[in-house]
Amino acid sequence: MEELANGAFIPDPPGPDDDRFSRAFKPWREWNVGVNFLTNLHCGADESRIFCAKHDPPDVLYQKGRFEIKEIMDRHRRRHDEVKASRLPAVGQSTRPQTVTYIPQSLTPDVVGRLVLAELNRLSFKPTYTAATRSNTDLLFYVNLLEHWFEEGPVPCSSLFSGFGWRSVSAVIASSTSLVLFADGDAPPFLQANAGKIRERWEPLT
Repeated sequence: MEELANGAFIPDPPGPDDDRFSRAFKPWREWNVGVNFLTNLHCGADESRIFCAKHDPPDVLYQKGRFEIKEIMDRHRRRHDEVKASRLPAVGQSTRPQTVTYIPQSLTPDVVGRLVLAELNRLSFKPTYTAATRSNTDLLFYVNLLEHWFEEGPVPCSSLFSGFGWRSVSAVIASSTSLVLFADGDAPPFLQANAGKIRERWEPLT
């Protein structure tokens, strides 16, 4: 684990036999979300310069960015149950691969915006996030929904997210799409430059 003088560090990744969803690897998961988000912005971020903060909030640091990471999952979904199920022995199961059929639901910027707004309202009641903390923190949501497919569409108006006091509000969908929904005048330039845009990992660059 690489650590700086101020205590910021790059976390070690989980090994093949580790439970990556355990609390021990929470910093690594948050760091990975930050890396994916910044990579999608094509802002020249080098993952060797992206760090976890020693004290939370924020969780992740990059240049002047101070990212607090929050995850949005399906209602009633508990990932630890999925991990446990994946480790159960396949007793009595056929060796033939099973085909699971489902119709993916569209996940548009508007839907992402509504999910984020619901979480913003919930976070407003958390005493950890004082007005002073929010004003110099960049809130980043990891939207992790099963059976959804991102579909481009209009990005919600930034005014919807500006009244909660955060310096910026962004989302990363799965791992390859980033949205900066709001960035105020004190936010890092790379966030202000991408406000209101859909940025894709594999988009053509001009």
